[in-house]
Amino acid sequence: MIGAYLSLTGQDLAEPLARRFAGSLALGLKDLPQWRPVSNAVLATVPATKAWQPTRTQTNGYVLFSGHIFNRQALQDDLGRAFSNDTEIYCAGYQAWGDQVDRRVIGEFSTIILHPEERKIRLACSPLQAPPLHYYRDNERIIVASTPRAIFATGEVAQQIDEQKLADSLFLNYMEGERGWFQGVSRTRPGTRMLLSSARADQTTYYDLRDCAPVRFAKDSDYVEAADALMCEATTTALEGFVKPAVSLSGGFDSQAVAAYAMKMRPGVPLYGFTSVPEAGWQGKQSKRRFNNEQPYVEALAAMYPQLVPEFVDAFGLSFDHNLKNMFLMGSVAPRNAMNLHWIHQVYARAKSMGCDVVLTGSKGNATFSFGGEGAITSLFAQGQWIKAVRETWAGRGNRSFPRALYSAAFSPFLPLPLWAAITRMVHGKEPDPFNSWCPMNREWAQEMRVAERAKDMGYDQHYRQHRSTTDWRAVVLGNAGMEGPDIMQGFSLLHGIAHRDPTAYRPLVEFCMGIPDDQFVRNGRTRRLARRMLKGKVPDMVLNENRRGLQAADWALRLFRQKPELLDEIDRLSSDPVMAKRLDLANLRSAVEALTAETPDDSELAHRLQLAVSRGLTTARFIRFVDGRNDG
Repeated sequence: MIGAYLSLTGQDLAEPLARRFAGSLALGLKDLPQWRPVSNAVLATVPATKAWQPTRTQTNGYVLFSGHIFNRQALQDDLGRAFSNDTEIYCAGYQAWGDQVDRRVIGEFSTIILHPEERKIRLACSPLQAPPLHYYRDNERIIVASTPRAIFATGEVAQQIDEQKLADSLFLNYMEGERGWFQGVSRTRPGTRMLLSSARADQTTYYDLRDCAPVRFAKDSDYVEAADALMCEATTTALEGFVKPAVSLSGGFDSQAVAAYAMKMRPGVPLYGFTSVPEAGWQGKQSKRRFNNEQPYVEALAAMYPQLVPEFVDAFGLSFDHNLKNMFLMGSVAPRNAMNLHWIHQVYARAKSMGCDVVLTGSKGNATFSFGGEGAITSLFAQGQWIKAVRETWAGRGNRSFPRALYSAAFSPFLPLPLWAAITRMVHGKEPDPFNSWCPMNREWAQEMRVAERAKDMGYDQHYRQHRSTTDWRAVVLGNAGMEGPDIMQGFSLLHGIAHRDPTAYRPLVEFCMGIPDDQFVRNGRTRRLARRMLKGKVPDMVLNENRRGLQAADWALRLFRQKPELLDEIDRLSSDPVMAKRLDLANLRSAVEALTAETPDDSELAHRLQLAVSRGLTTARFIRFVDGRNDG
């Protein structure tokens, strides 16, 4: 956690302000904050030794670093000397290579370089994902911190929710990554640099996934070998510095791969696997597309690896609002998928209670090594490879008719929205309506805030049509995760006191997967080809042969049903608040809760309304009331 306050008026900062600013960074941490006054400014960090002094550049700049570097040894070799910490490595790299340091460092980091005499601050965030970095700037001050809480702790900036951010988020449009949740407080995007001064705020995007270089090998097996080597490298770096690792483990490819590679890299060392399962007594039904209990798949992995210590977490009695206020405090966001939070909290809590020091995840796997090839057929049509595209459409059509599969892949992504909507109405009888499904907003407020127009201008499609290329699909998925995820993950780490690492987000692995041909992921109708070949013999066949996806929080209806009276009361209280009633379609949300039963089918329209709109709408309402100081909801 890092922060810097620069006075643009030339005045020194009062000590009480500096202490409040630094102290807010330490909330949730056992370490005391350290802060140092410099000319017209204050620098703060936690954790740090009592004798901590800011690292300085040769040009009298002060460097703060948050996060971790993976390629430490390579950088030290290039720089010709050893360093005691990542801050010193980054500082030396900046002095040697200038702005190129941000591409040469492989890791997840955010940095502040303060130049008090010049009254400017340089910010930089690593590509793909980075620890959060928020900033506020006016004519008198520039304040930067890992959390907006520190900015408000100064007492000089009012904490007010940004209404446009609120509206866009309820429409699931997170494309405007710089926009934070509070008025006047912006965020630094991964892969960008900011230069802040009294006169301006200049942003430079120095990294774009779409620019990844093509990777071509002579044989199919070469791609598998290269991906395997990179996954070994990614897992080794993720485990570095940790003694007792845990993994958030499911029945899917990604987390099972992370577990298998972690055990390969540390043979004989116990790996603690925590798996979310439905509550005992829940009577759910399997569907054709989803399986709702991950336990058999994890048990099969444990049978292959004696060093795996599985534990099945049912988070009994908990629901979407578990630890929600604490997440508002630690993360300063309204989480978008609140219905999954309860079991994630329990995984982190159990890992911490057992003495684990890191939780491994595989959340970026679907966009990297286990990518299914979404958009590949569309790309073939766009490139004029029509025969190959038709063959691939035929092979991968599944239960759909060939004309319908061909329309979806070849024509649908390129149609103007009105024509696409007309065809959808003709085929399905109606056009998908977000306001009757996953979106809890009032239509009138959505129109007032221009959410649909803004989404279109930013390239966000609320109807989730097929992307026109695999590159677009992955860039959007990884880009959205890179902006909203860091504050939430930081909140989990602060709240539970345990680190997290995701080997599937390792930049060399991501760039490799972006650069290889699409047919390494899908060929002859077989999806996730690279992962299936990589993981053969490493994870159970029942996992590799499973074409359904796991359903997280499968017992959501049971959990919500227990809360039904309280949820109805809460919606009624919100309805008496004119501002809240303006934002949310509370009558529609109430109707959905009234229709809720403990056996509400997962694939019904009602389920989408309950699981997505109700939990998202009430989570957002509670966030608003928390920020406003009204904690009665």
